[in-house]
Amino acid sequence: MGVDPDAAVRLPPARYLVLASRLVPDLDGGFTISVLRRALDMAAAGADVTLLTVDPGETADHDAHRAEWVRRGLLGSAAGLRNLFDDARSDPSWLYRAAIPGPAPASPWPTRAITDDGGATVLELPIVSGNAAWHLTDAPVRVYDGGAMIGWLPGFGGLYRAWLNALGAEPGDDASDGHSAPVVVLCEARQIGETLVAAGEPALDAGIRVLHTTHACHVLSPFRWDSPMDAAWERWFEVADRFDGVLWLTSSQRDDVERRFGESRLRSFVVPHPAPAVSASTDPVAGRIVILNSLIPRKRVDHVLRALPAVRAAVPAAHLRVYGDGAALGELRALAAELGIDDAVAWTGHVADPATQAWASADVLVLASTNEGQPLVVLEALAAGVPVVAYDMPYGPRDTLARGGGVLVDDGDVDALAAALIDVLSDRERRAELAAEGRAAAARMDAAASMRALGDAVRAALASPAPR
Repeated sequence: MGVDPDAAVRLPPARYLVLASRLVPDLDGGFTISVLRRALDMAAAGADVTLLTVDPGETADHDAHRAEWVRRGLLGSAAGLRNLFDDARSDPSWLYRAAIPGPAPASPWPTRAITDDGGATVLELPIVSGNAAWHLTDAPVRVYDGGAMIGWLPGFGGLYRAWLNALGAEPGDDASDGHSAPVVVLCEARQIGETLVAAGEPALDAGIRVLHTTHACHVLSPFRWDSPMDAAWERWFEVADRFDGVLWLTSSQRDDVERRFGESRLRSFVVPHPAPAVSASTDPVAGRIVILNSLIPRKRVDHVLRALPAVRAAVPAAHLRVYGDGAALGELRALAAELGIDDAVAWTGHVADPATQAWASADVLVLASTNEGQPLVVLEALAAGVPVVAYDMPYGPRDTLARGGGVLVDDGDVDALAAALIDVLSDRERRAELAAEGRAAAARMDAAASMRALGDAVRAALASPAPR
């Protein structure tokens, strides 16, 4: 019997810990927003969920971040976001229990002191430079009590695992019957994930299940299923079979990974980003093409600029509004001037809530990246009834636009990109059809659908032996 799509979605009973490296307002683009939104969706699905970060900032800075996320409606309460080093400052007892007693092994690396509000050292972290795999070091993390070193932990992995073990031992909302709920960690960062399943003491408690989410394309140019991978992805795939589940954003990426490594190598599940709630009809400005992404080479904004002269020749009202900032801004401005279209391009720079501003007046969204994970901006555009023109790159646009709402263009074909934009902008009936398709598609790709997929992955993980 199938799942009733109208039934309330409830995640399996468990304590859920959503672990990211950092969650800083206006940093890390769609990654940060997607992590926060997922936690909200999980809470709405009845989960006992806490967000976790491991960036070694000051507690006052983390408090400011929490307050800002609460203000923006992306965090239910400040208590819902915990940081490892804030916890170490406020109650280091878990560190004392986990520390290996005695002098720490010698290390060639300098250290950084983490101090409490009174200035007393709580931890000393190794500063590992010149090594992309710094997080896998076993250089000692020194633990202090009252100004004296009382023991050490083996590297960042030992520190992270000790913290998760302590969190996992805390009573959760589902412990009122005297039984501890299972603990499910949703790891959102590859570097952290590698440390959790690495060998070493302290080991991650057997009762903690780790589902690892992915947010990016795993291959390099030319971005095919068998293209080279960078060293970080190669290292991650070497340990990915130790996770209780790997959550891919799209079926396309899952299928490419299974084609490369075999279907049985990983415990793979597809858990897409959800589309936001469908919004009321907008009042688009005729001819307004919107870009909403960072200005870096991977986003290929230059392709859109090169397409714009042909679009303007066919649709004189066509103009481009670019939401975002980045290192390529000066180069892109110069290209617009060279092409003679600088009067038709508005560079808004960074704005606090670009999506809200963009969808109110956008006639079409264009996405020309070399690669993505599953771009949130496409889901947001569909929910707002804004048609999408996107390169058919890995990963996201093909899967997300499968139910309509946009036009896929051969990857890297600037002439085809221009033709698709002309088609959408010049044919108002066509645009209206795409807008209606997009809203209907977004309604089917909502938070409930995403939480059903996550629930299936969690149930499978809890029902299977841990692979570590």
